[in-house]
Formats: sequence, C-alpha cells, structure tokens
Amino acid sequence: MKRMDTVDKESTPVKINDYFLSPGKKNGVDNGIPKSQFPTSESNSKTNVEKASQNERREINRATLAVNSPRAKMNKKKKLVETRQDNKLLTDYFPVRRSSRKPKSELEKEKKAAIEEKVLKNIEEGLEVVDLGEKGRGVIATKHFYRGDFVVEYAGDLIDLSTAKQREKKYSENPQFGCYMYYFVHKNRNYCIDATAESGRLGRLINHSKTAGNCHTKLTEIKNRPYLMLMASRDISVGEELLYDYGDRNKDSLESHPWLKL
Repeated sequence: MKRMDTVDKESTPVKINDYFLSPGKKNGVDNGIPKSQFPTSESNSKTNVEKASQNERREINRATLAVNSPRAKMNKKKKLVETRQDNKLLTDYFPVRRSSRKPKSELEKEKKAAIEEKVLKNIEEGLEVVDLGEKGRGVIATKHFYRGDFVVEYAGDLIDLSTAKQREKKYSENPQFGCYMYYFVHKNRNYCIDATAESGRLGRLINHSKTAGNCHTKLTEIKNRPYLMLMASRDISVGEELLYDYGDRNKDSLESHPWLKL
C-alpha cells in the first residue's frame, strides 16, 4: 500500500522567511533597524577597493624607502661600477695614436712668425750678388726656393709721399743715381721705400723683368709698420737670377729707362 502525504488545505503556505531570518529581525522579532543601514554588496566592494588602495600605498612607500635607503644607494653605485668595468672600449686594448700633423692655421702662423723674424733681424739667406755684364749687378739664388717662400725684404727708408717727391726731384738732377724708389699705398696712405743709398741690403739689387719675373712684391705689417717683401712666384732653382716687375709704367720713366719695357 502506497504511502501518501496529505496537506491540510487550511494550513498557511510555507515561506523561506520561516526558516531564515530577514535582515531586520533577530530571533524572529523586528529590531527596528532600517534596511539601508545594513551592509550591501556595493558597500562591501567600495570597502575592499579602499583597503586595496591603502595596501598599494603602503607597498609604494616601502619600495620608495627601500630605494632611497643608504644600503640601496650603495648597491646601485656598486652595480654601476661593475657595469662600467664590463663595458670595455677599443682604446682599452689598443693605444690611441695621436697625429703629429699640425693644422693649416698653425703652420701658417709659424711661417708668418719665421718671416717676421727674418725681416726684423735683416736675415738674407740663399742670395748672392753677381756681375751680369751689361745689366750690371744682379742677384742669383744659392738655394732652392719654393713657390710662396720669402726671398728677401726690399729694405730702405720708409718715407711719405711729399718727402719722396722731393728726393725724386733731387735724384733726377744727378745721373749717378739709379731708380730705387718703390711707391705703395697702405691703409689709405701713400708711402715710398727709398733704397737709393748703398746699404749692403740685397733686395735693392734685384733686377726688373716684366715678362720673366720669378718674384713678386708683398706688403706686410709688423708692429704697426709696413714692410715690403719679395716672395717667390714659382719654384726657383739654384743659380737662377731673381727678377720681378717694378710696375713702373710712367711714360717719362720708360723714356729714361727703356729696360723697364722688357
């Protein structure tokens, strides 16, 4: 015979609250606390986030203190030194070879200083005075000169233009005087180097050639004074006569000195 459970139709339906208390009841009695004051899932999540952020801040503070501690700084410095020691350079195995070549500016400075010394000390090297027959005296090279080398100074009295004109008039009255006056302009002023007087200097004896010159004049300033130099226009061999163009194209000068045309 099957057993069957019967339910009283008049009995109250069973609810889940009969077995589990609601938030507002304690021991089946309403305690009067509003439901809003009981913790919910949303408030629990906010609390958990706040706790997590606090923990993160604590961890960051601990890490910062650890990095800035004296021991951490010492370890960092030690690692840096070890890294530098491990990074070898090519120069650690092969010595650096320094070039012995001097820059062009330094070479030019040294060359200029050597020329100034020769001018101020009246040094005349590699020159010899010879008799050239009809041409009279001349100067030949006794050493090899390269293009651009200093040959000799055209030395004489440095005078202004008015004084030069007075001397030139005086020299023209006496046929024994030759043409040894060189006119030039320096800093917008007219000057003349008068090398007429016998002085033993060799620059005044170098002959003229309009077409076959191997030297040229160059003006320089040393200690606020202009100097006239003769420079090699090309390579000059030993025994070759030194020549340069006097540059005098005056009609009267050409008539008095026909050799200026050559």
